[in-house]
Amino acid sequence: MEILQLGYWFYFAQVWVAIGLLFIILEITDGSAIFFLPLGLAGLILGLILFLVENDFLQASLVPDKWYWIVASWIILSVIIAFIISMVQKKPKDDSDINQY
Repeated sequence: MEILQLGYWFYFAQVWVAIGLLFIILEITDGSAIFFLPLGLAGLILGLILFLVENDFLQASLVPDKWYWIVASWIILSVIIAFIISMVQKKPKDDSDINQY
């Protein structure tokens, strides 16, 4: 019955890669680069971390015991990535002439 629980699936790297790819595909349709792209990249990073832990490249202590901490780390990663993207996209505005394109 553990397979039917949602928290069971959050420990698989393949699930996070699928979530990451889904959000990146949604970003292609949206194009804002501030909502779906950070969620997708954070999902891919989390999938990579879980994959490396699963194959003993990283310590198992990096993965939290509770599933909601994995989701919280996904949210934190996406906020950090969104902040980085917003800092990179910031362009200086020169509003001296409104007709200048």
